[in-house]
Amino acid sequence: MRKWKQTGAFVLAAVLAFSGPASTAWAGSPEFARTSEEWEKLRDNVMEYGELKDLIHEYNVTVKKNQIDINDKKKDDRVTSDEYADYYRDAADSARSNIAGDDPVADANNSVAARKAEEQADRNVEDLTVYQLTYDQEEANLVATAKNSMISYFQQKYELETLKDNLELLQALYQSVQVKQGAGLVTQTDVLDALQKVQDTQSSIEKQTASIEQTRQKLCIMLGWKYNDSPEIRNIPEVDMAQIEAMNPDADRENALNNNYTLKINKQKLANATADVTKDTLNRTIASNEQNISTDLVKSYQEVLQAKAAYDQSVTEFNLESKNMEAAERKVSVGSMSQLDYRKQKNAFITKSNGVHTAQLALFQSVQTYHNAVNGLASTGG
Repeated sequence: MRKWKQTGAFVLAAVLAFSGPASTAWAGSPEFARTSEEWEKLRDNVMEYGELKDLIHEYNVTVKKNQIDINDKKKDDRVTSDEYADYYRDAADSARSNIAGDDPVADANNSVAARKAEEQADRNVEDLTVYQLTYDQEEANLVATAKNSMISYFQQKYELETLKDNLELLQALYQSVQVKQGAGLVTQTDVLDALQKVQDTQSSIEKQTASIEQTRQKLCIMLGWKYNDSPEIRNIPEVDMAQIEAMNPDADRENALNNNYTLKINKQKLANATADVTKDTLNRTIASNEQNISTDLVKSYQEVLQAKAAYDQSVTEFNLESKNMEAAERKVSVGSMSQLDYRKQKNAFITKSNGVHTAQLALFQSVQTYHNAVNGLASTGG
């Protein structure tokens, strides 16, 4: 099913310009926010890694709900920290006005409510900027989650390919053991052990297949499709090795600090704070944030280097296995290798081949995690 993503103001235009079954997912932005070419790419039935950010922005339910909330706050003129504090002070005045002297219990409760509201007004650090930054951070995290899920989807598919090939080999080995049992060369225990390996692998395949489908459905829901839609999911791009060479945590530290959502939120809260105790707490929090961001950036870089080393090792192992496979092809062609031994070699080759793919995806993911840290999502601690 193709997606029909559109805002209410342009429904008729969308119907005229876009054919295909309608979907319940409408875009969060008006038609003029993007070019017709951009909308066409987002509305097709194709899921591409490079489009995930825009798909989340336009069609994710949480993002759209947050945008509605921000718009409502703007309409209410709830813009500055002082205006938020006024709400609490109005509540305090209202509580005091209810103190009539007729009911000591009610008067005491109203007095407490007034005092708490005044304290909250003094401690208040929220404003529209804080809310907007918080929602921007949530959206960025959703994009990161979608990207990780898409990478995981393909990793799981390669792992499933390996499991299926393992099953074929194990079934061949099971048949071989049965033949040997008929010749009195192995015991019944050997046969049962071989059968158990077949059954265990079949169970693993079922679990892996279910996990892949669960990941696919999660992506569909996050990006505006229904869970049972079947968009084409395009492959993840190749790793840009030049990006890895250009990485420098020391040089990227300033950007990581300037872009970090949590740090910007806490700095805005500090600017809004009036109570000394609140200012002191936020100053300590900000100092801790800055230290943790720097630490996380270095950690993310080290994980890239580790993933790169693992990828290089997988390529080396695959190249060796490729030579072994070529030798096996020659041997089996002249009848100097049994079909079962050839099947074992083929399984080793397929396993190493898929290992390269999964290692490359892991490297790609680590690179994206590093960029996420630079662009505002570095961990700031607990």
